[in-house]
Amino acid sequence: MLAFPGHAAQIKYITDEFEVTMRSGTSVSNSIVRMLKSGQAVTILEEDLASRYSLVEIEGGKKGYVLSRYLVDTMSSKVRLEILQKSADEQKTLTASLQADVERLESDLKLEQSDKEALKNTLLASESELSRVRDAASNTLDIVAKNKRLESVVTQLGKDNAALDNENAALKDTTKLDWLVRGAGVSLVAFIIGILVTRIRWRKQESWGSY
Repeated sequence: MLAFPGHAAQIKYITDEFEVTMRSGTSVSNSIVRMLKSGQAVTILEEDLASRYSLVEIEGGKKGYVLSRYLVDTMSSKVRLEILQKSADEQKTLTASLQADVERLESDLKLEQSDKEALKNTLLASESELSRVRDAASNTLDIVAKNKRLESVVTQLGKDNAALDNENAALKDTTKLDWLVRGAGVSLVAFIIGILVTRIRWRKQESWGSY
């Protein structure tokens, strides 16, 4: 039996057989240590040309012998198809997921645009309300200024009215004094007239008595 070490741990694949036995030795009399599936990768450690078995190592570090004719350099078309199909399915799933993400992002964008438009309208309404409040405040200030001016005018009118009342009262007092003086004068004149009339009568009587 001649055994040759594999060159730089060459990688090969199980052929299209459904399952291949991996044995503890280089004959069918050796026990089966593992069943290898089609397309499974194995690492060639050495080849036994006489028995046509190869010592291989599988994932996990398990070692055993497999008939060399079941080892090929490339994956079988069936396995490659399965891998491609699986990859295609994954790509479809990924594409569907990405499409869902795109649709979700588009929906979020529409909502953001709607919110932006609503915010813009609210801002415009706020600016309009602010302008109205400013106008109302300006009008209020004008009204307050006018009220102050009116209050000043009313106060001045009150003062003028008080002065007129004082003047009227003074005029009333003067009128009363005038009437009093006039009454006194009239009384004095009547008194003088009365005296004169009395004297005249006495004089007449005296003149009458002299005859």
